[in-house]
Amino acid sequence: MICALTALILALAAISSAHTIKQISVPGEITLGGLFPIHEAGRNQSCGKIKADQGVQRMVAMLFALEQVNRERILIPEASLGAQILDTCSVDSYALEQTLEFIKSVMSNGQGVTCEDKKAPAYSRQPVVAVVGAAGSQVSVMVASMLQLFKIPQVSYSSTGAELSEKPRFQFFSRVVPPDNLQALVMAKVIKALGWNYVHAVADTGSYGERGMDSFKTVASSENICIDGDVHKISRRHSDQAFKDLLLRMKKGRKARGVVMFVDEDNLKKLLKNLDELIIANHTELDGHFWFVASDSWGIKQSVVKDVAHRTYGTITIAPSVRTEEGYIEFYEKLEPKGYVFLEEFFEYLGCANQENIKNFGDCFKFINFTLKQESYVPFVVDTVKIIAKAISLYIRNDCGDVPFHKCRLAQEGFNGEKLQSYYRNLSLKENEPPLIDANGDGLGKYDIFQLDINGVYQNVGNWKSADSSNLFLRNSKIMEAFKRYGNEELVSVCSVDCGKGYYRTYQDQTCCWACIPCDKTTSIHNMTSCTQCELGKQPDASLSRCIPLTPVSMKWNTTWSLIPAVFSALGIALTIFVVSVFLRFSNTPVIMASGRELCYCMMAGIGMCYILTFLLVSTPTVTTCALTRILMGLSMSAIYAAIITKTNRLARVFKPDSAQRPRFITPKAQVGICLAIVSFQLVGTLIWLIFDPPGTKIVYPSRSIAVLTCNATTSHLLISLSYNLLLIVACTVYAFKTRKIPENFNETRHIGFTMYSTCILWLAFGPIYFATQSDFRIQITSLCMCISLSGTVALICFFAPKVYIVLFQPYKNVRTRQSAVGRLVNQQMRFMSQLTYNPDGCNNYQPISSNQSYKPSTEESSHTSSAPVAPRAIPPQVIEQLASKLPVEKNEVVKKLSLQDKPTNNNNNVNKSNDELRRRRPSSMHATTATISCQNGLGDLPNTAIVRQDTIKSHASLVEEEEPQQVDLILEEIAADTNSTFL
Repeated sequence: MICALTALILALAAISSAHTIKQISVPGEITLGGLFPIHEAGRNQSCGKIKADQGVQRMVAMLFALEQVNRERILIPEASLGAQILDTCSVDSYALEQTLEFIKSVMSNGQGVTCEDKKAPAYSRQPVVAVVGAAGSQVSVMVASMLQLFKIPQVSYSSTGAELSEKPRFQFFSRVVPPDNLQALVMAKVIKALGWNYVHAVADTGSYGERGMDSFKTVASSENICIDGDVHKISRRHSDQAFKDLLLRMKKGRKARGVVMFVDEDNLKKLLKNLDELIIANHTELDGHFWFVASDSWGIKQSVVKDVAHRTYGTITIAPSVRTEEGYIEFYEKLEPKGYVFLEEFFEYLGCANQENIKNFGDCFKFINFTLKQESYVPFVVDTVKIIAKAISLYIRNDCGDVPFHKCRLAQEGFNGEKLQSYYRNLSLKENEPPLIDANGDGLGKYDIFQLDINGVYQNVGNWKSADSSNLFLRNSKIMEAFKRYGNEELVSVCSVDCGKGYYRTYQDQTCCWACIPCDKTTSIHNMTSCTQCELGKQPDASLSRCIPLTPVSMKWNTTWSLIPAVFSALGIALTIFVVSVFLRFSNTPVIMASGRELCYCMMAGIGMCYILTFLLVSTPTVTTCALTRILMGLSMSAIYAAIITKTNRLARVFKPDSAQRPRFITPKAQVGICLAIVSFQLVGTLIWLIFDPPGTKIVYPSRSIAVLTCNATTSHLLISLSYNLLLIVACTVYAFKTRKIPENFNETRHIGFTMYSTCILWLAFGPIYFATQSDFRIQITSLCMCISLSGTVALICFFAPKVYIVLFQPYKNVRTRQSAVGRLVNQQMRFMSQLTYNPDGCNNYQPISSNQSYKPSTEESSHTSSAPVAPRAIPPQVIEQLASKLPVEKNEVVKKLSLQDKPTNNNNNVNKSNDELRRRRPSSMHATTATISCQNGLGDLPNTAIVRQDTIKSHASLVEEEEPQQVDLILEEIAADTNSTFL
């Protein structure tokens, strides 16, 4: 590996020796290397025109420092310093080629290679101990990589690239200027102090620009500063048109006006020149539009703003803290160019070479009427030379002791680069001053902040020191004054302005860009620029300056939301009391008795609880009202629907018996017991729920601005409470549908059907309303109250209204009669006529037959009617038609003749007793009467009233004596006691 590297170095040295190397040599016992950008970068990696300030002035600064050190003999009294100064032309590859001259000097001293005959190389020159330079960071990266191979220490006076702080890669590199990451921090703090948060970013391609901008982006992110779009990168090959296109693209943004720049001097000049040309070419909107914030590559250099100062007025630049080097201007003016190749070229460039009476630069500057101003990095060049000189002196003292340098072994063997580097790090030039270079090889961060005035002069407007990162001093008022040259325009570079009081930010693509949205004044407190939302349960005070607790609200009696359901429930309670009073007053009338009084009272109790529940729901929640609400919520409706399901179940079992046996549990007492059992299940479940989840109150927040005092029962609790009643409603509806086709006389099933269908529709409409209005407790409570009240109202109207109407307004129907039964049996449906058996041989074989086809008369019944079994036969149609034709035309006449209320013609006690028995057991008498009519008249004319009654009485008398009544008679008799106006 070493052999290959040696061969490469020799090849490069041979190539470079073929060209004449321009350099300045200063004799001395110890030689320092020097790298300066004497020329600008030209096309095709060549040198351009000479650079008077960044090149020549800095090179003269090194000559000045050497002359001072050698003359004063304070920093290094042991030996004199010399120099070998080369030109980098601001091109990294060209600088690398020049650096080979330093490598040759090292190799000539025996540290590189030897000849094949083991002798020293044919050429011999003083080896460089250390290299001063280079200027640009990109050039320093290339040079440092080469010098590190030969352990030659390098100290730069202006390379600030952050990449050079990576010591594993650049172990022998140091600098007296701070790195760009500190500079980027200062730039970000300045931008933040100006109130800007949205800027353009322009950077050179390469180590200095890209790494510097990366550092700025990192710091800017922590300071909430955003970059408009991507970083605009500039290369050395950028044409004038490319610069103009870049400026026009930046103008299109219209929001960002600040421009952060990490651009070297050459590209800065091109950018500003093209900006001036665009403004002249009718792009006047660009004049004063951009506010530049530049790095130390702009600094306080006059060459950058030459001829374009009127376009850069107000520009803010950052530069390491500088001082005026005393004696430098005098030294420069007295300096004669003869013997210094680069100075001779510059002398000729100034036009003084052909003037016989001009011998030095002072005369030349007077001749061309030029005032020399010290370049900003001249003090850093002087400090670099002096710190190396002091480190060499310490090295010599420690290594040679009292032995003179020319006799010490260091003079023959040379200096160790690593050891020399350790001497100038953490070393101060003067006592009680901080070191110039820290332990990592970087300069300490001390920056001055400048602003260009209208005359192109840099004015100091602030400073910053790394010892205290928060110690930024900035004259904001002075800076803003410079930006007011175009009137009272907004002096900010922001994506979005701060929102006013009562507005908050909604961010867009970046944190610096937002839209202002009005704040909710009911939930947020405000300052001048932002809104702070109050925590849940609090609201802003009248001044919107602090949050105060919300006052819980509940239903109020003086609001429409409470008055409407309360009035409705009050009317419902009055109607319920009225119906109860009617039932009590007429409790012994046929209609009331037939309706099943006990179950009706249970229904009316549930209806009353439905109405009472409304007053609990709209009241202010307390432990008591919450407990009663949870009890009555389910109990009220279970009482209603338990009675209804008991009624419909009885009717379904009576008219659709499963066997010949009489249905069980159809007596009033059994029916009430079933109803109470159903209701008790709901009541027990509610009480258990109250034990495991005690009632109480809580505050809920349907929105951030409303606090509602409510019971601690949630929506799930409501569903649990109503789920049992929903099952009852479904069961009632199913039974009502199944019993819809029973005989018309028992039309109470229709009333039940109407009740249940209406109830289902009501609850289906309530569900969406209740759960869709979670944010408004008033709508929820009102809808719940109305739904429960309407459930009771539907039952009250559909079930009890017809009975009350008959009792109060049609009392003539509130009687027991058989006329309608006979009429309907014969004229309309004749449902029961088909149950009769016709015997053409005589009347003694008549048998009433049950509607149940499985029914067979008992032995006693058979012996009562006939001694021998006879096959039953239906009555022929012609006989039925004849019977129908013989009935009176006017119903009122039939009622008058057959009404049980008419006084009997026979005053015999047995007849009266038979009449009472007949009123009690009318269904059985109906069959007997029909049979008697058929037998005695031979299916001829109908009998007169007296005959009909006598036959009826006789038939009933015989039936009373029977021990076991027939099945249909018993069922119909039971129904007659419980149904609504069954036989009216």
